[in-house]
Amino acid sequence: MPIKHITMTGLTAVSLIAASSTALAANDMSSDSNTMSQHNGATQAMQSHAQNKAQGLYSTAQLMDASVYAEGDAKKSVGEVGDVLLNNSMAIQSFVIETQGRIGLGGGKSYVVAPSDLKVETLDSDHASKPNYRISLDLTKEELTQKPVYSDSWWSNAQTQAMGAWQETKQSAKSAWTELKATTSNIVNGGQNAAENAADATQNSAENAADSAGNAANEATDNN
Repeated sequence: MPIKHITMTGLTAVSLIAASSTALAANDMSSDSNTMSQHNGATQAMQSHAQNKAQGLYSTAQLMDASVYAEGDAKKSVGEVGDVLLNNSMAIQSFVIETQGRIGLGGGKSYVVAPSDLKVETLDSDHASKPNYRISLDLTKEELTQKPVYSDSWWSNAQTQAMGAWQETKQSAKSAWTELKATTSNIVNGGQNAAENAADATQNSAENAADSAGNAANEATDNN
């Protein structure tokens, strides 16, 4: 009986050890899998963060000639940045995309797109002052060809429209300033008039009180 008991105990111990080993191996594999998954996710997040986060400052020199990719094709560029157009406030008005015949247009054409039509991704670079950029359009190739073609006539029209808008903005700002000045002046003058009226009322009250006191004194004297 004791021997049988010892044998059962030994088998139980072996079973427990085997089960524990299997569980540990499964946990290790699960842990390794989770660790790898987390590592890959963190790596992808870091890469995405490095490329897509707002940089705060961009180099127009490095934007020039940066490769441009249309929506739906992240491998083959449709052209490059040929120019960056600024408005009177020196803010970016438009980008000029040179296709150089890469999208089936004979001789290649340049198209004007708004900043809202694209996003700028900052890639790794050896020098902080010379960042590498990748331009991704929110436009397909076909949609890009529907944008205005960059030409002398486009420039003349765009410049005239921009100048008109600038003058309207200046006039609106001037009118707003004139109206604000008039309103402020009215408020100040109104306050001054109110103060003067209050002062006059106070003075009149004081004079009336003095007259009343004098009259009362005279009446008292006459009665005596």
